[in-house]
Amino acid sequence: MDRPKVSLLGLALISLVLFTRCATESGYRLGAPIVRASSSFPLLDNRGILHEYKSDTKTYKRITHPRNDELTLYCAVHRQWETVRIAWKRSSLTKIEHREESSYWRWTYMVSRNKKQ
Repeated sequence: MDRPKVSLLGLALISLVLFTRCATESGYRLGAPIVRASSSFPLLDNRGILHEYKSDTKTYKRITHPRNDELTLYCAVHRQWETVRIAWKRSSLTKIEHREESSYWRWTYMVSRNKKQ
């Protein structure tokens, strides 16, 4: 019996299927990297200490659009529950980008350890 001949189109389709399967397993899909959404966001407090909190829509919105608020969040960096107080305060930084005022107002994040543990 004669073997069936594999056409050039069939060979191209098989190689394409194999290529895309290997590409998706390695983190790339047809040459473009697969980007996953971040599950946490960083926060720099008033003492210059960096904290990292879990990101969900409600918490992130309360941090980025505060209203003199207080939140209890779990810090991934320090591995403990922390209380984040958000206040509209005057900063004591001077000569910021050609500004003439000696200080300016901004949201300040004050972080302290919570007794929730």
